[in-house]
Amino acid sequence: MARTFRRKRERHEYYWVLHDWELRAPFGHWVQLDPQSKAGRKAIARFHSDKSVTMGGSAPRWYRKVSDHRIRTTNDRMLRRWLADPEFDPVFRTWHNHDANWSWW
Repeated sequence: MARTFRRKRERHEYYWVLHDWELRAPFGHWVQLDPQSKAGRKAIARFHSDKSVTMGGSAPRWYRKVSDHRIRTTNDRMLRRWLADPEFDPVFRTWHNHDANWSWW
């Protein structure tokens, strides 16, 4: 189902989206943007785009590959150790979808 169709009649609370931090020496303060102004429309467009992601996005591809390789190697060692010694109780790491993203930050 298309995203635009799903959210066609969605109402959004833009209060926190239209807040901007303005830094002035020595202190800063919050500024409420007008939704019709250029800066307000830009903030709303950024909110609706897929560009703003929690914590700035995911970890780099090379880091995720290294992390996944480390997990696969550990699981492979556990399996081989269990094959060599059936009395050994292996512990596999199966839930690793976002491990690299969490450790990157």
